[in-house]
Order: sequence, then structure tokens, then C-alpha cells
Amino acid sequence: MKQVAINEWIRQELSKCLLFDIPEDLIMYIHSIKNAHEIDVYFRTLLDFNNPEHKAFIEELKRRLGHTDGPIMQPAKGSSKGAGKGKQQQQQQQQQQQQPQPQQVKQAKSNAPPAAPAPETSSKKKTKYVNLYGQDGELADVVLLKGRHRCDCQASKHRLVNNCLHCGRIVCEQEGSGPCLFCGSLVCTEGEQRVIESSSRKGDNLRRSLMEQHRPAGWEEALATRNRLLEYDRNSEKRTTVIDDEADYFKTHSVWLSDTERKKLEQLEEEMREKRHASRLARKVTLDFAGRQVVDEAPLSVDDMDAILRQASLVDAPQQSRAGDGKASGHGSAAREDDDNIHPALCGPAPTFIDIVTGAPQPQPALNPSGFDGVYSRVQDKEFLEMSDLRHCLSMHQPWASLLVAGIKRHEGRTWYSSHRGRLWIASTAKPADPETVREMENFYRQLYADETIEFPTQYPTGCLLGCVTVQDCLPQEEYRKQHPTGESDSPFVFVCTEPQELPVRFPMKGDHKIYMLDARIHQAAIKALQRLAKQNKQLDN
Repeated sequence: MKQVAINEWIRQELSKCLLFDIPEDLIMYIHSIKNAHEIDVYFRTLLDFNNPEHKAFIEELKRRLGHTDGPIMQPAKGSSKGAGKGKQQQQQQQQQQQQPQPQQVKQAKSNAPPAAPAPETSSKKKTKYVNLYGQDGELADVVLLKGRHRCDCQASKHRLVNNCLHCGRIVCEQEGSGPCLFCGSLVCTEGEQRVIESSSRKGDNLRRSLMEQHRPAGWEEALATRNRLLEYDRNSEKRTTVIDDEADYFKTHSVWLSDTERKKLEQLEEEMREKRHASRLARKVTLDFAGRQVVDEAPLSVDDMDAILRQASLVDAPQQSRAGDGKASGHGSAAREDDDNIHPALCGPAPTFIDIVTGAPQPQPALNPSGFDGVYSRVQDKEFLEMSDLRHCLSMHQPWASLLVAGIKRHEGRTWYSSHRGRLWIASTAKPADPETVREMENFYRQLYADETIEFPTQYPTGCLLGCVTVQDCLPQEEYRKQHPTGESDSPFVFVCTEPQELPVRFPMKGDHKIYMLDARIHQAAIKALQRLAKQNKQLDN
């Protein structure tokens, strides 16, 4: 047991000094050293004697092995007992026999004639060296794990098995014979290859056993990941292609516009809105005395619309294309004033007239200074706006807000026009509903629909998000009366609302004037609540 403890101590302490694991052969060689001088000579090549830790290790090693520099004194009586005492006394006696007594040395010096001093090399033993490499050149302290494991030593630490003939990987003894861990081809030693190529039953069995060896854990997952990454790299250009569908729609608040362009587009939009929804006091009529009729001039003529769209297209076009229109137009590629008279199937520049007498071509007509090609690349799609949810919200007083969300109130009047189409969230203001007003509105809708069984809301909460509706159109009062003669609203502009959806949970919020943007967190929670309600209704229907 004491020998095992000393070996373990040597392994731990010497590993700390040398910073690597100590093999068992080195420990056995340390035990074979006979005296302290040989210990100093051997460890002088391994350790630094100026290092206090290394020096302390050597002194402690000498003490544990029983090798001291000077004569060892006999221990006092009763100082130690047992087998340890006997062994220590035996080692001390051996050292005393090897070292001559001082008195005998004095007598020899006085009686014998002076002789030549003996060389020091005769009393020293030859230094032994331990080979750290094996017979095949591999390190003696290399660990070989059981089974097949991935190793990138390229046969520098382990024995070489062979090279993969498919991918060229160097397979060592740690990976072993079997399928290549990179490409899956068979890799085996030369002897195994000769057996396999012998076309015998033994060769077939050997090949089958090598190919059926289990791969390392996670090999299939790693191979699938490699294939997926290669596929991603192969179609990266196709996957990362940006298709900007928003560029097909005309928007005054586009993020790609500069402040100057956005301001000009807002002015154009305001101008179109004023002309379209102008007051009846500014109405213009044409008196045709010859034809005896009165012609009502449209609030926004076709010429005005074309002029505004031309200005909008110039604002929204890229700066480079605007600058290059004038240069490219000199070659006949720009639009001319008479482009409408050219057949659309004709490609290339229009033919030019050349006078036969003079031989000079006819002067070209003046080019369109605006550079407008007559094609509007951007449209404002009503169907697209109805499909999208832009978090627009409208605050209303009670009881009209709850009646609109419940589907009883279908038309909402306002004194201002809005181009909003699609989903519109409805929120109630903080003002509580008047009971008298509630009764009047309930009686009004019973008479309007001629139905006494209408189920009205049981409560009218305030200061919260109630639900949403879909705005189909915003009509002026004249057009509204044409489409809905018995309509419920007398306001200058009327929102025609459909598809009311009431939230199962009320979200408290603070409103704002006109149509405003709903908070993103409240909007997300409301969307999830509607989806959950639709899922429950679908399960009940099934």
C-alpha cells in the first residue's frame, strides 16, 4: 500500500511540474535509482533547480525514497515501531556500508603512502535515458479510446490504417477500419484489403462486418446539417432575393422618399382631396345656351388628374433616372408628345422623314420636357388596403361605439374625409354613456330595422378597445343618399362599415383625435384574442 501511495504522489507532483501526464514507465525508472546523486543528475534535465517548487519536489522525493545526501542518524528508541521501522533501519545500514567511516579514512591516510586520486567517473553510474516513443514512432503516453472515434491526428499519434481513396482522408488506428467518417467509403488496412479482393467468402464477410460498424454518436445529425448548409449555400441567391411588393403602390408616407419629396406628395394629395370633396359653394356649371342645357363640371377633371399623376411620378422617380432622361432622349428613346399616335406593337424609334431634294432629315419635334413616359408604375390598390391591418383606430363615444362593434350600427358619420380602407379598430372614449341616450338609440334602431327582437349590448364600457370593423368606403353625403336612401347618417362624410368583430376581452387604452395608430402591444393582444375566438367558434361548429 505504501508503494502505491508513493507512486500516486510522484505522478501527481511530477505532472504539476512538467504540465503533462506521467507514464507508468517513468515512475518505475525513478524507483530504480539507487542514490541521491543519480536523482540529481536525472532530474537536472527535466526540472529547474532554481524553481522552489521543483527543488521542494526533489527533496521530498529523496526523503520518501530514503536517499539522503549525508549519513542518516539512528532513530531514538520508541520513535517508530512496526514494519516501517525495520525497513528504514535496513536502508540506513546499507548506506552506512557504502560510505566509509571517518576514522578508517584517517588511518588510511596516515599509514598508506600518497596515491593518485581515483577518477570521479569510476564511482558514478552511467545515466539511463527513457525512450518516449514506441517502436513505430508513436508517443508512449498516447491514449487509444475503445471503439471508433473521430481523430484529426493524421496518423501522427496513432498508427496509420490507410488513406480514403474517395476523399483522401488519412485514417488512423483511433478511427479504425470501416466506413470513412467523412464520405462513408470503405477504408481498411492492406492485409484486410487483400482478403476482401480475394473474392472469397471470408473476404465478403469481412467487408460486410466492416461496413456494418456503428458510426460515432451524432454522425447522422452532423451529415444532415452539412447537407442542409450546402443546400442553403447553393440557393442563397434565390432565397435572399428581395421582392419589394410595396414599391408597386403609391404612398405618400413611403420610407424611401426624402423629406422634400414627401412634403410635395402630401401637398398633391391635399390638392386632390380638396378638388374631389370641394364645397358645393365652389361648384362650377356651364350654361350651354345653344344646346339649352346646363353642364355640371366635374370637381376633378381628367386633365387635372393626369397633371397631378405626372407630378407624382416625377417626385417618386429615382434621381438618376430623372437626370438621365434628358440625355437619353436625344437618341429617340424618350417619350415624345405624339407617342399616343404610334402603334403599341411597333418597337424601336419612330421613322423620320428625309427630303430627297435636300437630303436633310426633317427637324425633330420638341421633346416632352417633363420626361413622363405615359406609364404609371404605381397604383393605389383598394383591395390590398382592405386585406391589410395597419393598426388604425377610431375613438367613439358610447353608446355608438358598442352599437357599431355589435353590428347594429352600420354607418358612421364624420365631418372629414378619410382615404382609409380595410380594418379599423374601434375604441370607446372615457365619457360614460347617458341612459336616456341609450334608450333613444335602441328605439331608433328598432324602428329603422322594424325588428323588436334586436339584442342590444348589456353594457357600454368606456376607455377601452371594443373590437374592429371593415371600412368599405367613405362616401360624401350626396353619393351616400344615392346608394342608401334610408341611411341612418346625415353627416357630410359617411363610413360604410361591415364585418364587425367584438373582442372577448376589453383592453384599457387612451384614445386620440380622428384616425390614429394603435399601440403595437395592444394590437398584438387584440389579434390573438380574435384568433382564439375564431378557433373556439370553429370547434363549436364542428
